Amino acid sequence: MTPDPVPVTSEAEWLDALARIRRGPLDVAEGSRVVIVAAHPDDETLALGGFLQQLSARAVRLAIVVATDGEAAFPALSAAERARLADTRRRELHAALRAHGLGTAPVTWLALPDSRLDEHERRLTRALRPLLAGADASVVPWPGDPHPDHRAAGRAASAAAPWGGRVWSYPVWMWHWMRPDAAVIPWRRAAVQRLSGEQRARKSAGLAEFVSQTGPGPAGNGPVLPPRVLAHFERDVEVLFEERR
Repeated sequence: MTPDPVPVTSEAEWLDALARIRRGPLDVAEGSRVVIVAAHPDDETLALGGFLQQLSARAVRLAIVVATDGEAAFPALSAAERARLADTRRRELHAALRAHGLGTAPVTWLALPDSRLDEHERRLTRALRPLLAGADASVVPWPGDPHPDHRAAGRAASAAAPWGGRVWSYPVWMWHWMRPDAAVIPWRRAAVQRLSGEQRARKSAGLAEFVSQTGPGPAGNGPVLPPRVLAHFERDVEVLFEERR
């Protein structure tokens, strides 16, 4: 994740659009192999914390691939500070998975440059291809997301996903930097996953593990994920877009 460059769209502005989604939940067969691709550590928890729990409850064989370590969340950091932040964010993600009851889910770290995935899209596609091979479904960043890392990761993962496997995408920065009436949002392909009270509580616990993002920045600046941003991910639904049947 990176700090907000523009004002955030309020959660209240999304409520009508969310209420109009009629499709869902996603049908994932028991025992399926599903691979989740994230651009940064915390994207999977923000957008899919409840869905990950639902997959686990269906005995889905779940794997997670993270393209970057999120070391550029605070661009002014020195190289040594970025390395420490990368280590911190890896630990935070594993702690979040434990909070979701997914501590045994395998995580593959590709360690590509944060905030520069568009420069390494071909390399990312090549790295993802064997990791997605044989997956019944791939869940990837929405290729239309405003964040360039998410767009690149979404394109790369969609290209790498095996033919015959389903592909679903998830928005993250859309909720902050876009408005519900934006023409590029594929509402007709949207499906909602409704979260139980227990799933919401576990998701909140997972999000709380990302202290490097929800707490003050290293120079005393504001957090990457202040309350007005987290509000988009504390709702009782998660949204995915169908990219490929």
